[in-house]
Amino acid sequence: MYNKIIIRYGEIGIKSKHTRRRFEHILKNNIEMALKRCNIEGNLEISHRRLILTVDSRDINKSISILRRIPGIVSFSPSLECNLNMKDIKKTSIEVFTKEIMKILRDRKEQENNITFSVKTKRVKKEFPSTSMEINKNIGGHIIKEFENIKLKNDILKNINLKVDLKNPKIYIGIEIIDRAYIFTETFKGVGGLPVGTQGKLLALLSDGIDSPVASYLMMKRGCNITFLHLKLTEEGLEKVKKLFSILNNYDPTSNLVIVDYRETLKRIDKTLKDIGKERYTCLICKRTMLRVAEEYAKKLGCDGIVIGDNIGQVASQTLKNITLINEGTSHLILRPLIGFDKVEIINIAKEIGTYNISISKEIKCFAVPKYPITQGNIDEVKKIEEIIK
Repeated sequence: MYNKIIIRYGEIGIKSKHTRRRFEHILKNNIEMALKRCNIEGNLEISHRRLILTVDSRDINKSISILRRIPGIVSFSPSLECNLNMKDIKKTSIEVFTKEIMKILRDRKEQENNITFSVKTKRVKKEFPSTSMEINKNIGGHIIKEFENIKLKNDILKNINLKVDLKNPKIYIGIEIIDRAYIFTETFKGVGGLPVGTQGKLLALLSDGIDSPVASYLMMKRGCNITFLHLKLTEEGLEKVKKLFSILNNYDPTSNLVIVDYRETLKRIDKTLKDIGKERYTCLICKRTMLRVAEEYAKKLGCDGIVIGDNIGQVASQTLKNITLINEGTSHLILRPLIGFDKVEIINIAKEIGTYNISISKEIKCFAVPKYPITQGNIDEVKKIEEIIK
C-alpha cells in the first residue's frame, strides 16, 4: 500500500542553515548507501526539513529495518502520498483508515464492537491555508461520515461503532503537510543523534565482550566514523568479534575491522611481571600497552581519537586512579562514552542494537588476569615495570 517513507531528524534542525544543509546531505548519502548495500532501489529527496524516500511497496518492510539503524534519523513513517488539497487528503485518509480497520478486524482475537481513532496533523509547510486543528476536525468528521457508508457495503463492519479517542486511539491517522500531503498510521523510532561522517573519525578497541560494542555504537550515534581494532588473543574471541562487527557495520557501512595478534605481547607481559613479583600490575600494563598499539594505528589511519568501553569502578583497571594511569601512557585523545553508565544500562543498549547475545554466547577469559589485580596503581612503579619489559 505504502511507497513513501517520511524521514525525520532531530538535532540537525537546530544547526545553522549552512551546517544543517551539509548534515542533511550527509544523512541522505548514508541512507542511499545503506539501501544500495541491500539492493533496494529508491529515490530520496530533501524537503522542508524532511527526507522523503520513494521505494517499491514490496521493499517497505526491508527499508524499515534499514532505517532503524541509521544514526541521525529520529523517526520515520511509511506513508501514502497525495496532492496538497483537502479533497485528495480526505480521499487518501479514508483509504488509509479503511485498510487499517480491516487489518484490526482480521487480527482481533476477541469480539470488539467499539473502535477508536484520532487524527493528528503537522504542517511542516505553514503556507497551507487550513490550520492543523482545522484539518484534524475536517478529516475526523469526514472519516466518521464515510464510515457509515462503508459499513453498508461490508458485513464485517456492520456492528462496529466508531468513536474519537485523542489519548489512546486504536487507529491513529497521521498527516504531514509538506510540498504534498502524506498520510500514515505508524511512526517508527530511529537511532537519533547525528549522521555518521559529520564528526570526524575514531579508532575503537573492539573486544568480544558487552561494553566495547556499545561504546562504539554510542560514538557512531554522535556522528563519528569508526575503524575497529581487535587485539586478538584467541580464535574463538576473533570469531565473536567478527560477528559483532557485522552488526555494528550496519550503523556505519564505511567502518572496517583491523586485526592485530596480541597474544605473544600479553604472554611476554604476563611472564615478566610474574618473574619480578609484580603480577598485580598485569591489567594496568596490558591496558597501557594496548592503547599504545591503538595509538599507532590511530595515527596511521588518521583517527582523531580512541574509543574504549571503560566505565568507573566496573573492574580493577577502571578505578579513577587506574584510568588516570592508563591515560598517561598515550598522548592521543581517549574517549570513554560508558564512563558513567551502570551495567544494566549497558546491557539494555547491547540488547537494543543486537550485540548482547553474541557477546554472552561463550565466555572467553583472559589467561593473564591476576588473582588480585591492583586497584590503586602507582605511576612510578608502572614506569619501572615498563622499563624492565622493554
